[in-house]
Amino acid sequence: MSKRAAAVARTRKRIVDATRELHGEQGIAATSWDDIAARAGVGVGTVYRHFPSLDELIPACGEITMQVVAPPDPSKMPALFEHAGKPDERIERLVREMFAIYERGAPQLRAMRREGDVHPRVAQDRDALEASLSALVDTALAPLDAAPQDRAVARALVDLNTWEALRDQGLGPAESVAEISAMLARRLTARG
Repeated sequence: MSKRAAAVARTRKRIVDATRELHGEQGIAATSWDDIAARAGVGVGTVYRHFPSLDELIPACGEITMQVVAPPDPSKMPALFEHAGKPDERIERLVREMFAIYERGAPQLRAMRREGDVHPRVAQDRDALEASLSALVDTALAPLDAAPQDRAVARALVDLNTWEALRDQGLGPAESVAEISAMLARRLTARG
């Protein structure tokens, strides 16, 4: 890559990173081109040269967000639980996987959920993520013969809002996983 191409790529990355940060902090619709330029340390004209419209910028941000968040591919989900034979092991792995996704991108995920109507790509990424999260729950609970209500409770307990509430109450990552795993295990294995 030439020096010029490398400089262009670095500037483009700074703009996308700045935009993603701002979307997570203040929301997608509330983020202006001036905000992006200031955060990226470039002029507004530079932002427009790299991304002439939201139709170029939003997909670039979405692509990076989905790479960072890295929801598991539904076709590879069974492998996540391959060596988790016991119900409590499956549940703990589910909670750990879900909460790790939130650790990697909670601010952007909140923005996607709140503002899916801002741009079709935001809605597309939000829907893909939600489908992946639901599939993760379904895959983890499949051998546990969980009723639909149990699946709904599990999905709620491993949701972004639950993860945030635990953080707000001072629980760290390991404590959060342990507490929610224990709750779910009690609910899902008590019927035996």
